[in-house]
Amino acid sequence: MKCIYCNCENDLTVSDIIPYAMTGAKVKKSFVCKTHNGFTNDNYEKKMISEFAFFRNRLGLTERDGDPVRYNAELNIGEYKFDNVSISDHTSILGSSKRIFPTTDKNGNKVLVANPETLLKQKGFSADKLNILDASEVSIIARSNIHTLFCSNEMLHTVAKIAYEWHCFINDIEHFDETQYQDIVSYILNPDSTDHFVEIVLSPQTWGLMDHISRTGSHMLFEYCDIDGNTYVIYGFWGIIIYKIRICKSATKNLSIANVYNVYSYHVDGSNKGDMFGTYGIPSIPSLDCSSALSILCDEIKNRLSNVGERDLTKEYLINRIKEIKPIFSKYKNGFYNLAQLFDYEHEDRIIPVFILEQLFLNKELFDPSLSFTQNMQKALDCREKFVFTEEKLKTVLSRYVEMDAENTFETMLDSAINYFESTLAF
Repeated sequence: MKCIYCNCENDLTVSDIIPYAMTGAKVKKSFVCKTHNGFTNDNYEKKMISEFAFFRNRLGLTERDGDPVRYNAELNIGEYKFDNVSISDHTSILGSSKRIFPTTDKNGNKVLVANPETLLKQKGFSADKLNILDASEVSIIARSNIHTLFCSNEMLHTVAKIAYEWHCFINDIEHFDETQYQDIVSYILNPDSTDHFVEIVLSPQTWGLMDHISRTGSHMLFEYCDIDGNTYVIYGFWGIIIYKIRICKSATKNLSIANVYNVYSYHVDGSNKGDMFGTYGIPSIPSLDCSSALSILCDEIKNRLSNVGERDLTKEYLINRIKEIKPIFSKYKNGFYNLAQLFDYEHEDRIIPVFILEQLFLNKELFDPSLSFTQNMQKALDCREKFVFTEEKLKTVLSRYVEMDAENTFETMLDSAINYFESTLAF
């Protein structure tokens, strides 16, 4: 095996074909030398990944050590506003025993905003000076530029890198074939290149395919050859946007009217799946240069981007949330955490899975082994296709859990619900 960028046989390292920070699925192979692995990471991927920090957090992706992704945002707590605050979750703001936010009130008086226990440790502070703020008054505003996210030099070079390495991965190519790949490799290794190797797909059929097979945060990839002999990789990123990357040109032209393609999807929960789809007609997927296409698709992409925080309520989603909740629940049962800390100060990614587990447990007599897990979950939640957890519903459920906590019945319920799911439904 040799490096697919330079044919070096030494210092081959494992390349995350899709950067680890952007997916739960592991797509990797040891076919890139240390020099070029470091080059693409340092010149493109680090910057691109940092731009998506807020959305990575919303998807539930983590850093390599398992910590939540941190991002900078505007923080509003009641009447107080703080700019450029580093945030990972609500606990990092409201539950931290170290963070203190100094500001002034509307009369110009100095104010410290922090966890009450932290403030009481400050010299000169006493309980009568505290003003308790409601957690519902906390809002976070993170701003992004859509062109920077999807059309920056770093993003387009990263997309080309993913497409080329995935093409080599899926076709078992383990060396650099200069006659085939000189152009795409030259583009990837030249940060200043503005060649149009990467375009954005306009084809409604391709967007429909992505919507059919993808989940929130999925990566979709497949390749095709056109009538001129150009080989392209089609890359659907997070179900938000679709890129078309020119990989190489061969002497063989695709003149077939009927074509079948293998399409692969890689999901946030770590799973991946291969599908097949067919087309009839001239093999062509319309696209435009990224700036022009983005101006056409801007509203559509913004709408899709706004839905990144939605969760696909799959079995894998619940399994992953239980892994996160169980150690925190253990601290709650032992008296080290209260209900607010268990729910990460009213964070929906803690409340929603608990509610689903509860409903599955309460409606266990409705479980039908002949149906899929998703169909059984829809029955338990009394919904047909999409389960919508509104802010009003969130508050109602939380109020009920507060009452159960006061009556000492919440712990028993959640223990029973988790045990039922893990023993009966998880496998």
